Amino acid sequence: MNGMASSLHDESQQMSLRERKKRLAQATIEEAALRLFQQQGYERTSIQDIAEAVMMSPRTFFRYFASKEEVLFGPMHAALSDGLRFLQHTAPTESPHAALRATFEYLASRYQQQRASFLLRYQVAVQTPSIASVYLYALMETEPALCDALCSRLESAPNRHEIRFLVAIYMTALRVALEEWLEQEARGDLVSLLHGYLDAFSSLPHHA
Repeated sequence: MNGMASSLHDESQQMSLRERKKRLAQATIEEAALRLFQQQGYERTSIQDIAEAVMMSPRTFFRYFASKEEVLFGPMHAALSDGLRFLQHTAPTESPHAALRATFEYLASRYQQQRASFLLRYQVAVQTPSIASVYLYALMETEPALCDALCSRLESAPNRHEIRFLVAIYMTALRVALEEWLEQEARGDLVSLLHGYLDAFSSLPHHA
C-alpha cells in the first residue's frame, strides 16, 4: 500500500471510529433521557438533568443533540428520512399509488423494527400535554418532500394537486395505523394494519 493509499485508509478508519463513538454517546444519552422522562416527566426533565445522568456537561450534550425534543423525536425523523430516500431511489414508478404504497409499507416496517423504542417515546409523548399532539402529527411535516420526490420520479407529467392529496391520504393511513398500534402497546403486525387502511382506499381512481 503506497503512502497516499495508506493515509486514506487510516483516515477512513479514524472516521469510522469517530462515528462509532458518536453513536455510542448518542445511545447513552438517549437511554438516560428516556429513563428520566419516564421517572419524572418530560417537562420536568432538563438538559442539565440528562447531562448529569451521563456524567457530561450540558455543553457536551449539545454536541450530540440540539434539544431534548430531538432526543425524543430523533428516531421518527430518521425513519421518515429513510422513507423519503426509499421513494426517491427504490419505490416503483408505474403509478403514484404503487410508489406510495411501497413507500408507506417500508415506513411501517421501519417502525416495526424499532417497536420498543417507538412505543416508549409514544408513551412519554402522550403523557405530556405540550407535545402529545405533536408526536404523531409530526409525520405530516414530511408530506411536501414526499410530494416533490414522487412528482420528480413519475414518467408522465403529474397533476401536483392530486399527488398532494394522495400523499396526505397515505400519510393519514399511516398515522391512524400507528396510533392504533401504539395504543395496543405495539402488539401485532403494523404493516398488516396499514394494509387494512390502505385497502379502504382501493376504490379511489388510480389516474393521478
